Amino acid sequence: MIYLIGGAPRVGKTILAQQIAAKLKIGWISTDLLLEVLRTNHVEGIKTEWDVSPEAVTATAEWFFPSLERFIWGVSSLAGSYVIEGVDFLPKQVSQLSVHYDIRSVFLGCSKMTLERFDQFPGHSRGYANLPEEMRRQFAHDIPLWSEFIRTEAKNNGCPYLDMSDDFPSRLKEAEFLLTTP
Repeated sequence: MIYLIGGAPRVGKTILAQQIAAKLKIGWISTDLLLEVLRTNHVEGIKTEWDVSPEAVTATAEWFFPSLERFIWGVSSLAGSYVIEGVDFLPKQVSQLSVHYDIRSVFLGCSKMTLERFDQFPGHSRGYANLPEEMRRQFAHDIPLWSEFIRTEAKNNGCPYLDMSDDFPSRLKEAEFLLTTP
């Protein structure tokens, strides 16, 4: 089984991936790492700017999809189950992958974000803390927009979506239940 956890930045994808991997005793990876491998290999077309417009998010997901698909093919050959989390795929891609692989997915978002919440919101991405305040403010402003796009796409493609804005621990348990309960 491949477990895909997608959605906007800073919404708890990494925490959920770590919990699922520990509970099921399987490996996990963030698409951030896969993108870093592509970046170090100077692959053309990799995103370099922050842009949360639906067109940009979709273009990045479509650009990344062949790499994600190849990674899933490889990991499916080596491991029975694996968790992949990140911002670089959409519900549309999950639907396409589900034709060929056993997949469970959930998409996470956050409809309410402030700079203070952005700085304190659960997450382990240390890189965000060192960003200039103006950039962190922009991210905090954009995360609800990105989340709304993901929510709509999840609904249109039959994928579960959870808004992590309120009662984060309960939403995290709900997401884990969605992924691990047959």
